[in-house]
Amino acid sequence: MQFISTIQEILTHLWKNDTGEIHELDKEKIDDITGYLKDNLDVFIQIYKGNVINVILPSTISYEIIETVPGIKGNRAQSGTKPATIETGMEIQVPLQGSRDIVTLNTLTGGIN
Repeated sequence: MQFISTIQEILTHLWKNDTGEIHELDKEKIDDITGYLKDNLDVFIQIYKGNVINVILPSTISYEIIETVPGIKGNRAQSGTKPATIETGMEIQVPLQGSRDIVTLNTLTGGIN
């Protein structure tokens, strides 16, 4: 399955690659993973009696960082983190040092790989 889009923050559309079927899912049922969903992301779904009952993410996903704050000069001696926003709008913590444009997240822990 591929994540296609979210309509009006209510419905999420999932497209079944092999048959072309499109499944709709109430966004509130997957609130815990919506920050990880981006266009054309391959996901696994569980269907029971024609209804999607679960969406399973890949264990790691790469995202573009669209916004972050510069590290504070006094904090560079110690390892630490700073907030960053990824392309889905989710805020994550990234290391103070380094300025990667792409980050790979572990979807099970929420941490950076």
